[in-house]
Amino acid sequence: MAGSLVAWLSFDHDQQQRTQLLMAALSQQGTVDELGMGILRDLVAGVLFPGHTVLHTRAKYLLFLPRDFTGLKGSTAEALSKAARKAETDRIAALRRHYEPHLQGKGIIGYTTGSETKQMPSGSYWGLLRRLGIYKGKGSLWDAYSDLATERSARLRRSMFHAEDEDDQVTPEIGLWDELPEPDDEFDGFDLSTDEAAWLREKFLLSDKSPVNARSLVSWLLDPDREEWVEGLSRVWDHPQVDEFPAITAEAMWLGRDADRLVFGARILYNYLCAVGRPDDTVVRDQLVEKYEKAMKDWLTRRDELPSPDRLAELNAWATSRLDATHASQAARIRWGRTMAFLTQWLKDVSASQDLLADKKAETTITKREASLKPGRARLVQRDRLRNWKGDAGYFEMDYNWAPAQRLINDIHAGLRTPRVSWPPAPR
Repeated sequence: MAGSLVAWLSFDHDQQQRTQLLMAALSQQGTVDELGMGILRDLVAGVLFPGHTVLHTRAKYLLFLPRDFTGLKGSTAEALSKAARKAETDRIAALRRHYEPHLQGKGIIGYTTGSETKQMPSGSYWGLLRRLGIYKGKGSLWDAYSDLATERSARLRRSMFHAEDEDDQVTPEIGLWDELPEPDDEFDGFDLSTDEAAWLREKFLLSDKSPVNARSLVSWLLDPDREEWVEGLSRVWDHPQVDEFPAITAEAMWLGRDADRLVFGARILYNYLCAVGRPDDTVVRDQLVEKYEKAMKDWLTRRDELPSPDRLAELNAWATSRLDATHASQAARIRWGRTMAFLTQWLKDVSASQDLLADKKAETTITKREASLKPGRARLVQRDRLRNWKGDAGYFEMDYNWAPAQRLINDIHAGLRTPRVSWPPAPR
């Protein structure tokens, strides 16, 4: 696993769920960050697209899950958990039948593993269900099962008559789920009806309590005033109406973009050093070295786009205020301090160097950063770990969860029948 070791202090259900969510996220392409920019990503993404993660695939899971969970049978948390897993497995099977034989790329969580899926949709979407008020209880998924079981037990004690088999009882209506729009009579896969899309849009908009100039980009992009849905954007800051984004939110976006422009050069150098350090003399090694040499040359042509020291100071001030506003832990503050120190040193290296690929100070900066994040497992320290290295380790530019947020927003606009435009426009 890249970035940090996971220490399980206990094995309760809530901790297992969080850890499984982390491990599943790390398995997604573009999430393994060898240089530890996760805290930067999370701070910025939490402002732009709060509640969204790389594990989100389609908006309709926000309806599938409450519909499937409302009628669960069982009188204990364990029984409800088993019933929920069966309901999710049945949903996977229904989606497979609907989309076969074209399953890939549809967003079906668990379509290859079915009942053996470790990270079910409920684990991925639980935080967003709570944030939107679709699930109105508190705590983790396991807490929900426990709450339902407790309510079941209380109702049984109050009742003079009850079923012989408690596990066959249907969960009572106790107001833990918001009232949902009626589903279509015919199963339509991930397609949203107009009513479903309008309901989801309302949930997103009502959940955003920020002032107008600090509302999330999800709220802005789903606002009824948006008469068109711009599709095909690889980064949200490429939106043609970017100047109309909420001002405070936009500043977080620009700070994130500027910081990642700087970090991408460090990612190039990291991969170049790994390629050079491979203990072999093969065509593959030479191709990797050449690839990153070219990438660095291209990156340096955009040197004037890199943030200045003053801009990094602005980033630090903003991040510190976000850590304060979110009551971040001391550990998170320490991680940010170390991240900021790395960014500052890397900018100094870039500014002072005439040849970054041969610069020993820059190499030391990258090597120390990896070693601090992965003690005992750093590739640049333990060169044997490069023997089977295939390239492109953490080699990406961050979009701050734009891709998963875009998928969900796209589904909602499709259900609303919002007119679509592609960007950039196709040449005439």
